[in-house]
Amino acid sequence: MEQNTLRRRGLGLRGLDTENLTPGYVLYTPLTSSTTHLISSTTGEEVHRWTLPYRAGRHARLLPDGVTLAYNGAHPTPPDQPSFPMWSKYRGGVMAHVSPDGTILREYRDPLAHHDQLHSDDRRIILYTTMEPLTPAQAARVRGGVPGSEADSNKTIYGDCIRLVLPWESSNHSSSDDFEPGGGGTGGAKLLWEWRAADHLDPAEYPLLPHYARNHWPFVNGLAVDGDGNIVASLRSASKVIVINRDTGAVVWSVGQPVVNQQHCPVVLPPSGDLMVFDNGVFRPEKSKPFSKAVIVSRETKEVGWEWMDASTGGVGFLSPFMGSAMPVKGSSNVLLCEGAMGRILEVTRDGRVVWEFVVPQLRDYRGLMEEREVLQMEKIGSLYESNGIFRAYKYRPEEIPWLEK
Repeated sequence: MEQNTLRRRGLGLRGLDTENLTPGYVLYTPLTSSTTHLISSTTGEEVHRWTLPYRAGRHARLLPDGVTLAYNGAHPTPPDQPSFPMWSKYRGGVMAHVSPDGTILREYRDPLAHHDQLHSDDRRIILYTTMEPLTPAQAARVRGGVPGSEADSNKTIYGDCIRLVLPWESSNHSSSDDFEPGGGGTGGAKLLWEWRAADHLDPAEYPLLPHYARNHWPFVNGLAVDGDGNIVASLRSASKVIVINRDTGAVVWSVGQPVVNQQHCPVVLPPSGDLMVFDNGVFRPEKSKPFSKAVIVSRETKEVGWEWMDASTGGVGFLSPFMGSAMPVKGSSNVLLCEGAMGRILEVTRDGRVVWEFVVPQLRDYRGLMEEREVLQMEKIGSLYESNGIFRAYKYRPEEIPWLEK
């Protein structure tokens, strides 16, 4: 008998409602791979594949020109630190632009980058998340988390930073060494703006939830830019979504539990500025069962104005304890959902109807993709299993990818 749960349940296209489905293509990047896949939402068949020299860091998406793939790859030579096992799994570090034939057009590296990267429409700048070791005094101020779970014997805690960089004015190959003191880089990358959690967040107001390790605070896993140019950030391990004033670095808006819970992927909805968020829901106040859902949170009232959950199972049939995304489908009122941990992608209508379901068929573990020491770390923490997990999924209308039919 087949022992893999996902294979038993079925992979690939699981169902579609052609009448209410938005035509187009879905893009996803399996985390246990170095490939990105574009499939037809009508048939579920693959129509294009990118093969990259680096395993996936988190995700990839097509830029507005419809040709350039913005790929977040795992840094091939990570530093010895940070010394906590999950870093091997969720680090990024290589931000690249890739042509349809897989050619790396340009790349920028930051060895401590992780999770999200936003490439500007004109392909000139990148907004992304990275981190730094906190000083002992800063680390001592961090509240919450599992006692004794800091990164190493020195009790290191890594604090998040957000950087806006101009990476490719002088060279198509650059790195954060270009602007860091003593970095010695020669690629000409310029740091335009930087925000440090340690400088702007009061640890007492943004404590780690009690179930999360004290190695990374506050765990910024998603970014967006609102209509005023301010930065929206999702703080997973603190269950907060915040808006950061670009001029001062101050938090000018925030929302937390029970509205959002260990969330991912904030998306700004024009013209209101309301936020669509993937609410993972591992730990919900006064709830005895975990379940995930998509929500739209009002910037004005901080209340949920719309949500989707799997009502057919009382919520528990849709759960991604980590990763995941919810995004509006362009040219439609539908929403594309990514149950990231299980590699399942859904398209749903605003009235709650599921009109498309696809389960990522690429199943493998990290052997051959990670260094042996990292593979051993994954095995130690129980993460060395066949996975089809994806961080996010994106959908594009046919006219947004003009080269595909040629």
